Amino acid sequence: MDDIVEILEHELEDAVQVKNKDSLHRYVVLLAKNIVQKSAFDQNITEFRGDIRVLAETMKRGFETIDKRFEMIDKRFEAVDKRFEDMYTYMNKRFDAVDKRFEDIYKYMDKRFEDIDKRFTMMFTFMNIGFSILIIITIIFKFLQ
Repeated sequence: MDDIVEILEHELEDAVQVKNKDSLHRYVVLLAKNIVQKSAFDQNITEFRGDIRVLAETMKRGFETIDKRFEMIDKRFEAVDKRFEDMYTYMNKRFDAVDKRFEDIYKYMDKRFEDIDKRFTMMFTFMNIGFSILIIITIIFKFLQ
């Protein structure tokens, strides 16, 4: 570093007119302190690249972990969907069975009402025939008297 200070100081002294040598020396020292050596720069860049690689690998592993979690969540949702579909199918079968029972009950009740209707029809027919015969017999007895 001291070599750079001496070289810069000598070159600037030859290039420009120097009024204050101490000021020139302070300027050159400040300039030299702020100059980064190529080896230090290369080392810093290499360290940064290594850190970036580590960070990229960490992020990649994190994303892979997140992807696995999403896959697990998707599988759980699929399982829940399947359970709901199974439940829906089961409920449909139950409702179909209940519908069939009501249809059977309806057919049974309809048959019973038809049977009852036939009985009433026969009863009224026999009653009408009976009353008709009674009326005819009554008329015949009245006519004979």
